[in-house]
Amino acid sequence: MALPTVLLKAKNAISKGAQAAKTAGAVRSATSNSNDEEVKSFFGIFKTPIIIVSAIAGTILAFILVVFIAIVSIPQILVGTIFGGGSISSNINGGTNGNYSGDIGYIQWAIDIANDDSHGYSQCARTAPDYDCSSLVYYSLINAGFTTEQLGSYPFTTATMPTVLPQAGFVRHSFVQSELQAGDILWRSGHTAMYIGNDQIVHASGPEGGGLCGSAGDQTGKEILVQGIAGSGPWTAYYRRA
Repeated sequence: MALPTVLLKAKNAISKGAQAAKTAGAVRSATSNSNDEEVKSFFGIFKTPIIIVSAIAGTILAFILVVFIAIVSIPQILVGTIFGGGSISSNINGGTNGNYSGDIGYIQWAIDIANDDSHGYSQCARTAPDYDCSSLVYYSLINAGFTTEQLGSYPFTTATMPTVLPQAGFVRHSFVQSELQAGDILWRSGHTAMYIGNDQIVHASGPEGGGLCGSAGDQTGKEILVQGIAGSGPWTAYYRRA
């Protein structure tokens, strides 16, 4: 039986609507697939550069770490080789900070002073830039981290060293040259020096013209110097950090 005209029109409209929906779904699917492929293609383009950049960054960070470790450790290794252990730090013009327990940084400071002829021997002006034998030891210790509470606020003398040094952690031993170690402070009545190893000492010996004072600075290169221990004695005792 033939359908009424109105129903035919409705059927045709429904059929067209279904076909349109089907077509739209196909378009959406195709578009979605296309977008996914575009996203994958986009990340695919940058995948290799990202990996390369990450590898380069990791290499740079590793290199920086190696350089940092080398900067920190190599000076300490060299110092330990030369002076028999411990890190040594010197500063002619000022103090150094840190715990120097077991270290002998003070002898390096004295060696630096001996190598700088702007510093000479004087008992009249012994509080820097010139020194006498005992004030050289005093300022060496101060510049290596010892405090005025340990050593006093004014440089000790050879007469007061036997009292002051034990208070700062040094132990007195009778002098036996074969027992000396780098960092030992040698003492006898009227003079003192520091043993730096290899049968050598560093000390403030005397002014250019003899006497007590002399001119500022080291005119001869021998007022404050490193020299062999032979002929520098006799020594009564040495003080070593406990």
